Amino acid sequence: MSGRSTVSDAKPLVTYTLSGVRKAVGHGATEPEIGDVAAIIKQDGRESRAQIYSEYVAGKLASMVGITVAAGVLVAHAAGLRYASLKVAEVGFTLTDIEAEHADAVVARYPVEAANLAVFDVWIGNSDRSGNLRANLQESTDNLMIGLDHGGSLLSVGDSIDAALQRLRREDFPRGHMFAKRLDRRLADAMVTRIMRVSDEAVQDACVLGETLGSVILPDQADLADALIWRRDELPGIVDRLLFG
Repeated sequence: MSGRSTVSDAKPLVTYTLSGVRKAVGHGATEPEIGDVAAIIKQDGRESRAQIYSEYVAGKLASMVGITVAAGVLVAHAAGLRYASLKVAEVGFTLTDIEAEHADAVVARYPVEAANLAVFDVWIGNSDRSGNLRANLQESTDNLMIGLDHGGSLLSVGDSIDAALQRLRREDFPRGHMFAKRLDRRLADAMVTRIMRVSDEAVQDACVLGETLGSVILPDQADLADALIWRRDELPGIVDRLLFG
């Protein structure tokens, strides 16, 4: 084996929806234009006071370990920061909103991606994957499976930040996953190994943003990093119990 990537290893390119182009900007070789990219705008609410923070950090963690999720950015708003999840474009194929009844079909077509996503969900405490996943299940060679909406993970898994941190320290949390008992164990173990190789410093850099975000203050961010480092170290047993037990 040469160690080089093969065509089958390549990740699909995720494109986003361009909703309009207004005018040209400058005279550069790339012919830049001011345009609008469609997005779903989210904010913290009474039932999820850490949603913006959790969405943002989950996206950083996903990128760190190679999980395909919809890109998102923080956006300024008169009432405070919001989170903008970019709307995925469907060009030449249709993405299905994946619910529990699609689990077998998704695992059959996307065994690696399903295993990776399930293990990642276990790590970040995401029990809300059903309905927050889109995939091409049509008769097409365009393979794309993309995770959405992580506002119910990390510091949003409890009624309060303290309750969320307590849950993240439990080996039996989250309870249930749509891909449980359907996955190839070897593929899941490979993702466990990948996450366990993430350094303490990398987890801390992803979680501790340097300033308060919404209601999530710096000590809360540091506590989340500690909880995720603990879950990383305990991940083999947690995955065994929750996805294969």
